[in-house]
Order: sequence, then structure tokens, then C-alpha cells
Amino acid sequence: MECYVKNKKLVSIIIPVYNVEKYLDKCINSVRNQTYKHLEIILVDDGSIDNSGRICDRYQKVDSRIIVIHKNNGGLSDARNTALDIVTGDYVLCVDSDDYITKDCVEYLINLLEKTKSDISICQMKKIFAEETRLDCLKEKINIYENVIAMEQFLYQRLFTASAWCKLYKRQIFKDIRYPVGYYYEDFAIICKILDCVKKVAVSNQQKYYYRQHHESIMGEGFNSKKMHRIYVAEWNKEFINKKYPWISDAADARCFLSAVQTFREIPFKKENKEYVQETWEIIREYRGKILKNPKVKISHKIMALCSYLGIYVFKLLGYFYTEIYLKPYKFYFKKEDKK
Repeated sequence: MECYVKNKKLVSIIIPVYNVEKYLDKCINSVRNQTYKHLEIILVDDGSIDNSGRICDRYQKVDSRIIVIHKNNGGLSDARNTALDIVTGDYVLCVDSDDYITKDCVEYLINLLEKTKSDISICQMKKIFAEETRLDCLKEKINIYENVIAMEQFLYQRLFTASAWCKLYKRQIFKDIRYPVGYYYEDFAIICKILDCVKKVAVSNQQKYYYRQHHESIMGEGFNSKKMHRIYVAEWNKEFINKKYPWISDAADARCFLSAVQTFREIPFKKENKEYVQETWEIIREYRGKILKNPKVKISHKIMALCSYLGIYVFKLLGYFYTEIYLKPYKFYFKKEDKK
């Protein structure tokens, strides 16, 4: 069994695991081989029915930093919450079990956090459709925000996303915060609450996280009623913003509009989906005027708002063409995966 000398702050890395035997070795090894060695690695086997649980146990036997929890299936939020209940590190990092991280990811994020005296440090992800994908070579750029400005940046979809991964958090942030169980977009649901309880956030443009695209993931699967949670979560965030930070309510409105557009684009125009189509379309109509008047909204989102005035069917058709052009790599990779 490998042992490591303790050095400086302990970082707890949370990895929820569910039926990912195909990807799990690469994920775990990317974490074990970090240049920053003082880690607590928590693998939460969320009721896997493949070999994922056994793979976790195998790694626990050879690495003293690994803790394995086997539990009944409760979903991604429940798995993360289970780990959050037992973490002992000074900092927390989340990694999805079908993804992996660069060798210096933890070292980079902890140095960024401590150097800027922030509560959260954020790196960027690289979408991957195959095993080997080069990271973009970018000159380092770091932005530091106070919490409300960071919240506004997120709502306008700038610089960072709601994703639980790509972020190193001070552990005390999660003292009274947990992911909502049973919901998709669980990280979107709590991001504003997280930012509300911090003072400063450091955002880097450096890619340190490999975000794997495949048809078995939640984001890769087809439409189902739980995809509507994106809209409901956006409305929760809007209520939270209106109550605590009403001066950035326009940003919350912009996010509600974008969430409705993203969801609308995913819904097949079928009889059984009529209620979902109508619900999302009404939200798009409700916010599109505000989007066109807001100078802080991205040009691309203003174009979406403008196109919606062409009517529901034309807007759906435009969404289809957008998906075919922008998401074509996803479809190509998913077809390759299906043939295996």
C-alpha cells in the first residue's frame, strides 16, 4: 500500500461512481497521480450493477488515501452529499467518474486559491470525444471577483459554469449547503447559494479538467421530463436573487430565458411532449423582450430572443439547425460509441 507524507492543506476529492467501469480506471488514476499528494479521495459507489464497485475496492487496497462508500442508488446529488457528510479536508474538489483531470489540477487550483486569498478557485474544462485530446494552449489569464459580481458573471454565462467540478472550494462553504436529491442540474440549483456565502472567487482560463462526452451520461441522453428541471432551477435562482440581490435581477432573468431556450431545443415535437413544449415556449415569450433591452446580455442570446418572434415552429427549426452544426461532434461520437 502506498503512503504519502502529509504536506500543507488536505484536499478532499469527491468522486460519485455509478456504472462507469469503462472510464473509472482513468478517472481514479488521474486523481491518484496528482503532483499535489496530500489528498483524501472519496469514492461513492452509488449502487453500481457493473464492476465499478469492485474497481473502487481494488484501488482502496493499494492507496491509503482512498475511502470507498457503497450505498443504495440515490442519484448524483445523494452520492455527493454522502461524501460531503464525511469529508475532513480543508478544501473540496469534485470529479465525475467518467471524466479525468490533468496531473497538476489540484496543485494549480490550490495555488490559485491561496495566492489570491479566494474562497473558490476555478479552472476550465476541455470537452473530449476521444481518449486523447490536446488542451488549448492559452496565455494564462486570471479574474478575481467579489461574490455578487461572480454571481452576475455566472448568470450571464461568462467565464464559468455551475458545474460542481472545475472548482476547488473551502470546505466550510458546504457547512449548511447540500445538493437537492432527485433533481437534474443539481449544481445549477445551489451555485448562487454557494457564491452567496463566499467573499472572493478566482477564475482562470487554464484547462485542467477533461469533460468526457458520451451517450450514457445525463447530458448525453435524450429528452425526458427531468430535463425540465433546468427551467425550475433557473426560477429558484431568480427568486433567490430577487430576494437578496435585486440589483442583478436582470441577470437572473437572462438565465431563465437561456434555460428555457436550451430546454426547448431538446424537446422533440411529439404529442406526448406538447405540455413541455408549451411551457418552455411561454417562458421564452415572457423574457425575450427583457433580453433585447438588456445591454449586458450576449449578442448570441439577443439573436435567440429576436428569432423567437418568428414563431414557435420557425424557432424550433432554427434550433434544429443550430444543434446539427454546433453539436455535430456529439452525434458523431455517440454513433461510434453505439457501434462498439
